[in-house]
Amino acid sequence: MDSRFTRPARRTAAGLVAAAAAALATAPTALAETVETVARGLDNPRGVAVGPDGAVYVANAGKAGRQCQGKGEARMCVGFTGKIVRVAGGAKSTVAKGFLSVGGPGGVFATGVDGVSVAPDGKVFGVMTSGTPGQVKSFPPPIRSQAGRLFDVSGGQLSPVANISAIEWRQNIDKVKGDRNSNPYAVLALADRQIVVDAGANAVLQVRDGKLSVLAVIPRNGRAQAVPTSIALGPDGDFYVGELAEGAGKGKARVWRIPAGGGTPVVHATGFTAITGVAFSPVGDMFVTEFARNPRKEDFRGRVVRVTPDGTRTFLGAKELMFPTGAAVDSTGAVYVSNFSTLPGKTPKRSPFRGAGGSLVKITP
Repeated sequence: MDSRFTRPARRTAAGLVAAAAAALATAPTALAETVETVARGLDNPRGVAVGPDGAVYVANAGKAGRQCQGKGEARMCVGFTGKIVRVAGGAKSTVAKGFLSVGGPGGVFATGVDGVSVAPDGKVFGVMTSGTPGQVKSFPPPIRSQAGRLFDVSGGQLSPVANISAIEWRQNIDKVKGDRNSNPYAVLALADRQIVVDAGANAVLQVRDGKLSVLAVIPRNGRAQAVPTSIALGPDGDFYVGELAEGAGKGKARVWRIPAGGGTPVVHATGFTAITGVAFSPVGDMFVTEFARNPRKEDFRGRVVRVTPDGTRTFLGAKELMFPTGAAVDSTGAVYVSNFSTLPGKTPKRSPFRGAGGSLVKITP
């Protein structure tokens, strides 16, 4: 995960979660939707996808590991605890495991395999976070071999498809001076190619037969970088990309429309805060996941915004969601979102997290 994304939450994690837990008790009701947890025990769940068979796939960034460095809040641990999980019929199974995971002690705020997508033929793809060339080169070979990669995990193995970071390291795609940071964060698998969103490079990339090209660069949001985090295929065949834009402030995040063949992105909708998921329903409603309602004021309650084709907006999961990430819609119109996406599957009850853990939530509007 890009450091711009985790820094504010990690810095005061205990205080934020305690305050948000109290706020949830008095959160206003939005829609009379049904919200249910369909899978628990997920380790830092991030991107969500619905496969052609109706099963839901969740990218688990993992719970870090036992090799740690640093002290206090700066202490970071490494392991290979990331995995992609399949949820169907009330049961969960592991599609692939052994992904790199980096996070705080106990697995809080871990980053790793953050995006997942299922192609029309059922192939499953996952995308791994990265960093700057200097950071990655300093890592041991097992870590370097995963950083920034797009993987085909259909057979249970981590089969590399492309090194997403390579193009940002060579070109500095967004032309931010001194910043060749790469953080592949979301993927959309199509029949003949894969589209990857690089939050660090502020770019949307295409992978066709293992070859990389740039589809679009997401412009700055005022003085802040856009930090794109999510992508969906729209009813019109174009791509829709949501941006975190945390530095831009509350209500400033945008959803961009990018032509299917690439080109200049156009603002499709704005007025969101810290977007971490975008999806469309069979009837054309757009669902936008907000990671937090007001990060600057330490309000880390999340929600899903439904935007109908005529522009009407309603809010879903306003009472239940905390640090949500990802969005996927099934054939019935139900929405799936990762909840407590910055926590391992289980935390101590006598901790600021009060026993909360990563989970998958189903919202039926």
